[in-house]
Amino acid sequence: MDLRDRFIHIDRYIEQIQAVFLNRRRSTRGVRVKTGLSRVAVVGLMLMAMGGGVPQVFAHAVVGMRVFPATLTFDDPGVADELPLAFDSIHTPGGVDDILSASYAKTLTRKLGIVLGTDYQQVIPGSGPALRGLDDWTFAVDYQIYKVASTESIGMLQMAGTFGDSGSRAIGAPYTVYTPEFAFGQGMGFLPFSLRYLTPFAVTGAVSENIPSNSALAPRILNWDFSFQYSIPYLQDFVHDEGIPAPFNNMVPIIEVPMQTCLGRNCPVHTTGYVDPGMIWIGHYIQWGVELELPINSATGDHPGILLGVDFYLDDLFPYTLGAPLWSAGS
Repeated sequence: MDLRDRFIHIDRYIEQIQAVFLNRRRSTRGVRVKTGLSRVAVVGLMLMAMGGGVPQVFAHAVVGMRVFPATLTFDDPGVADELPLAFDSIHTPGGVDDILSASYAKTLTRKLGIVLGTDYQQVIPGSGPALRGLDDWTFAVDYQIYKVASTESIGMLQMAGTFGDSGSRAIGAPYTVYTPEFAFGQGMGFLPFSLRYLTPFAVTGAVSENIPSNSALAPRILNWDFSFQYSIPYLQDFVHDEGIPAPFNNMVPIIEVPMQTCLGRNCPVHTTGYVDPGMIWIGHYIQWGVELELPINSATGDHPGILLGVDFYLDDLFPYTLGAPLWSAGS
């Protein structure tokens, strides 16, 4: 039996093991972490017993035993095959913005990926007609610079370009914006046993700068985003099974803080942003989330907004076709 056949055999055996646990616990279908032994943990234990190492996980942002859910307001730190969709309704000082966004992320290798996305906006000002249309298109290249399972650390570099005049005249901009970014995630699984109930905590963040091609039309913007999250699946599987029933056993309470600081000299307000408390539910093939958007100051907005998001895990839905890297290099 060659190595590929051995992994296929192990994968089928793991599914049989999980099926037994699923029947015992009467879990719902489509749950990413369903039992006391997750798929990652079972594979690791079996391979270590065989004298081998733990294989690299190809699914969404997974590092060791940690699953980092895709945040709704900024990039998560994993290179993956996914299809995120989001609806955002916010009150700005100039009116109401309704935004429906979509993007498609595709891995070229295990560490290198590309992203294509845009959004449809409806801007309803305080006075005057509403503006509707597609925003400019964004193309990005992602590179996974590190994954450290023992410390639950992950980092990614991205270079993105939002191309001017590629959207509608009503919504798009007449200039291109280039955005270099560093995104990271850090789980707390390395904490000692005495602090085991803190290990489900994790922090993610992203730092980027918007650099317009025409500085006379728009200033540079520094984006600094972070999130605090507590993984109930991690608690159930790797700390203590508290008997939390579905669907709550796969929820991740989260607070996202997306912030922007204007770097131009003539900016009327330098920093705007939101504090977004909410919840993300992680399934095996999909995640969904909802967050309340609370503006940090009057320049950001005067009313709370709402953000809804759903993310399809193409690497889990189509692991051997659409969700697989185009090339096996870069492992």
